[in-house]
Order: sequence, then C-alpha cells, then structure tokens
Amino acid sequence: METLRKIGKLIGYLNFKTIYLNIKYLPLEKAIYLPILASKKVKLRKVKGKVIITCPVRTGLIKLGTEEIGHFDKRHNRIVWENDGTIIFNGTAVIKYGAKIIVGQEGRLELGNNFRFSSGSVIICYKSVIIEDNCRVAWETQIIDSDFHRIFDEGGSHINPDNEIIIRKNCWIGNRCTISKGAILGNDTVVASNSLVNKKFTETNVIIGGIPGKIIKSGITWGD
Repeated sequence: METLRKIGKLIGYLNFKTIYLNIKYLPLEKAIYLPILASKKVKLRKVKGKVIITCPVRTGLIKLGTEEIGHFDKRHNRIVWENDGTIIFNGTAVIKYGAKIIVGQEGRLELGNNFRFSSGSVIICYKSVIIEDNCRVAWETQIIDSDFHRIFDEGGSHINPDNEIIIRKNCWIGNRCTISKGAILGNDTVVASNSLVNKKFTETNVIIGGIPGKIIKSGITWGD
C-alpha cells in the first residue's frame, strides 16, 4: 500500500511545470529521471539562468511546493521561482509551498544536501548565497544578500555593495528571521525566532538571538 501511495503521489506531480523545469535546465539523460518535482501552483516568474545538480540524480530529488505546513493556507500560498542566474543543488531539497527563490543575473545560489525551506520564506540572491548540508529554515524568514538600491557617499562612491551570505553545515534558522548580506553562520548554529543576523559568526554550536543577533548560548547541539 505504501508503494502504491508513493506512485500515486508521483503521478500527481507529472504536470507541465515539472516536465518543463527538468527539460529546460537539465540534459536529457538527467531530465528523464524528473529530479525536479513541482506543484501545479508553482509560479514560474522567470525560468532563465542555470540549474546545476552535482549529485547523482533520482526522481524527486528537488521538491518545489509539494509539501505543506499546517498553519499556512495552501489555497492562497504558492511558491515563486525566479531564476536569472545560477542555482546549484548538492543533494536533496524540499522547498515548501509559499516560499520564494529569486536569483538575479549575477547571482549564485548553492544549496547543500538535505535542505529544508519552509512556507513564506524567501531567498533573494543577487551575488552569492551558500547554504551547506543539513540546514533548515523555518517559515517567514528572509535571506537577502542585497540592499536593492545603491547608496553613495558625498564623494560619489558606492557604499552598500551586495555581499555574500554563508550558512555552514547543520544550521537551524527559526521563523521570521532576517539573514542579511555579509552574514556568516558557523556549523551547528541555531538562530532564534525573530532575530537579525547581519555580521560574521565563526563560532560553532551556538544559539544566536536578538536584533542585531548576538551569541546567547554556547555548547549546544540540536536535532529533530
């Protein structure tokens, strides 16, 4: 019964958007496995740039809008895909409905294995966002490496260039957080809900919380 259920679920994702994304981004020998599964509700705002899968492909390796979170209304939330740059998948990724992935023409987004990205959250990458293996991002969090509008000093110099974001392995980012340009999180970091991270943290096994974020607890581990 479990096998039949999985087959039925897979058939449900054999829609135009799933087929289009695989054929658009992948060579035929990879596309035929349908490593990208997309919900019918995915908004394909821009399907340009490149998608690179560095690991062995299999069906459903990358899931876009196929999984739910209980307190979001699925009828009124849909994933937005806008890629004009490069997105690299190094393993499995689950991007839940209502999330947004936006990569600009010069942007490079790299996602590690076992990536989980929850509803209402957004990644906006105009330069570089690197998220390593086993990272989870809770709902309504934003990860943005740009200020969008340029600011100049009195001498005409551009003072707010885009800056990369790096999130190391085994990080858990709570709901409604903001990870701003220039931020770095060390391995095994937990970011408390409603926090702002706008600088580099090289420490590992810590909890970061507050606005702006600071280390509030060290020597921690976390799990499911």
